[in-house]
Amino acid sequence: ASGVDAEALPMPDKESLDIGRRYTSGKECYPCILTTGDIVKKVTSQGFDTKGSAFFMATAYGPCRFGQYNKFHRMVLDDLGFKEVPMITLDQDKDYQRNVQSLGMAFRKLTWQGILTVDYMQRLLRETRPYELNPGQSDAVYKHYLEMAAEQIEKGKDLLRVAQKVRDAFLRIPVDRGTPRPLIGIIGEVYVRCNEYANRFLARRIEKLGGEVVIPPLEEWVNYIGYCRREDCIRERNWKGYLKELITDVIQRWQAFKRARPFRGVIRHFYRESPSWEVIKKGSRYLHPSFRGEAILSMGRAVEYAEEHVDGIINMVPFHCMPGTVVNALLERFQKDYDGIPILKMAFDGQEETNEQTRLEAFMHQAHQKMQARMRAKGH
Repeated sequence: ASGVDAEALPMPDKESLDIGRRYTSGKECYPCILTTGDIVKKVTSQGFDTKGSAFFMATAYGPCRFGQYNKFHRMVLDDLGFKEVPMITLDQDKDYQRNVQSLGMAFRKLTWQGILTVDYMQRLLRETRPYELNPGQSDAVYKHYLEMAAEQIEKGKDLLRVAQKVRDAFLRIPVDRGTPRPLIGIIGEVYVRCNEYANRFLARRIEKLGGEVVIPPLEEWVNYIGYCRREDCIRERNWKGYLKELITDVIQRWQAFKRARPFRGVIRHFYRESPSWEVIKKGSRYLHPSFRGEAILSMGRAVEYAEEHVDGIINMVPFHCMPGTVVNALLERFQKDYDGIPILKMAFDGQEETNEQTRLEAFMHQAHQKMQARMRAKGH
């Protein structure tokens, strides 16, 4: 839409993992290993244009190795002889406004539309698929309208009509909601919880065990990094920057309100995303807000889930993830505070644990018991 030919790399697979392991030492985060594998797989594929290609990788500051990924990828590409292939980065903190300003307002508007629309499509998918009468129909509808949304974005068009169409399509899918299912809330590291291969298709495995899954949308992270930039501007007395961030936040919230309207009355769980300050306030019961990143969001989301009476919570993180390890420790106290709500802590590194399925089945049994107790308390 902005005049640049762009391609989303496919979901990683075992080849990505094998290649990634070949070029990493084993000390890196699991997402770094997979993204390295994806990049190397692409540059070594037949027909790759070294002079006309670049890779996009986000970056960040804070207590996480994520900000080092693009630097590591640069080293790997140089070692392989691809020094002429650029790594394009978009900083989400200090230089965010300057970076996105160079892309133009149309880019920002279309990107935010796309994020919001796909977030709602994924909500609908996870709320419909466990109950569908024709297995695979929900996935087919989702894929069809995802492609339609991409086509509309490429043409620079508004996605409200696509949102209405996808809503109607999901409502037409035959479902059977006669048997209640425990609702499982997911928290944890953004890449692992969003990438099905990285988490070994956990949502689908939960659905096969009789559950329904709710996962925080990507909107959560975009809202949070904007909140952090506003806090930085206040601390640095950068009032011009603060005003710019505030205007950006107001516009984004208005757009979020508009994009949510077609799904009102259709989305059953967490129809609207909570503002970052509210999630942080909930999480600050367990962690000081100055500890930035996914940890405070995970704890805030866990509190929100408990208040909305989910039947179990899973924290999914890369192996040796520092923010994830902090959350795992804090969940011990959280579980005591919320009447022993079932908690499962899962770390992913590409190696399949022999007892993982057993642990998941035991957790789902506890979640079923929690749901039944909750329903009895309500008189159902």
